[in-house]
Amino acid sequence: MKEELYQWMKNLAVFYILFTALLHLVPDKKYEKYVRLFMGLLLIFMMCTPVFSLLGKGEELAGSFQLHFDQEEKLLTEKELEDLQILYLKRGYEQELKEKIAAAAENTGIKLIDTAVHIEGERVSAVLYVQEEPMAEQERRIADVLRENWGIGEGELTLCISLYGKDSVDRASASGTSSGGSGDAGVS
Repeated sequence: MKEELYQWMKNLAVFYILFTALLHLVPDKKYEKYVRLFMGLLLIFMMCTPVFSLLGKGEELAGSFQLHFDQEEKLLTEKELEDLQILYLKRGYEQELKEKIAAAAENTGIKLIDTAVHIEGERVSAVLYVQEEPMAEQERRIADVLRENWGIGEGELTLCISLYGKDSVDRASASGTSSGGSGDAGVS
């Protein structure tokens, strides 16, 4: 009996060490609550094991625990796959939207170097890197097209003038006046 008690205490000590190490290895904080839940259930199981072994219910408890563990693991895997699928759909939609915005800009007479689209929840924002400063009418038309077709408002649209590519930017204004200049701001 004394040896079993020491073994039980040793198992609890190892459990706490592994639990602490596992919490530090969790890649994302949003999964920490799941790890804590699982480890808490495991701790309850470990605390109850001596009592159930005395009552002869140890094997039944272990089988039940294994069943619930498998179900929880399946749910976690499904959630991870769903999150991954949402990420790929979002990236695909951003790419498709980027191409459509580029076509719309070309239709309004704006010559683009590149387009960047970012989707965060329901909010869609776009950055248009243009070769030369568009006329006010062109700016207004592209802003109207983006707002009507894709819900990109003034606060989410940025026009950047660049003579040397998208890394050298002159201004960031969707519907205001340009800052002027030679288009080489940001180039050393």
